[in-house]
Amino acid sequence: MMAETDKKKRISKETLQDLRSVLEMNGIKTVVLNTGKEVKDFINKNIPDECIVGLGDSITTCRLKIRNILAGKGSKIFYSWDGSENYNRSLDTFDMPPRPDYYLSRVNVITGAGEIMMKDYSKEAARAGLFPRQIFAFAGLNRYSEKFE
Repeated sequence: MMAETDKKKRISKETLQDLRSVLEMNGIKTVVLNTGKEVKDFINKNIPDECIVGLGDSITTCRLKIRNILAGKGSKIFYSWDGSENYNRSLDTFDMPPRPDYYLSRVNVITGAGEIMMKDYSKEAARAGLFPRQIFAFAGLNRYSEKFE
């Protein structure tokens, strides 16, 4: 989870801690990363060299050039968006969808009850049961809502 310090949206430290507690109780490990450097260090530390990585529609991963970091580690990368108006091959367009070891994406909405909505993982890959070993989901404070609307 990436905390934001700008004026877009602020939630209290208590609310953030409560949310982390709820997620942890639901078996979702959470890490608060406050800077781009912390995100890059986290990726370098937690994604091994030469693995298969899927990248979803995340402005965070595009702005921080996470794809370049992963390529430098020798990873095979599948993505559908490069942060511009250029859309690339999505996981749905492969004859046999790849099964990534890791998948990095954004959270569309996260609620105070710890409910998470993520809409950009490939439906075809999900139907085929090709879920990644681990998912790293980025959620800025602008993605927080008390409940789904």
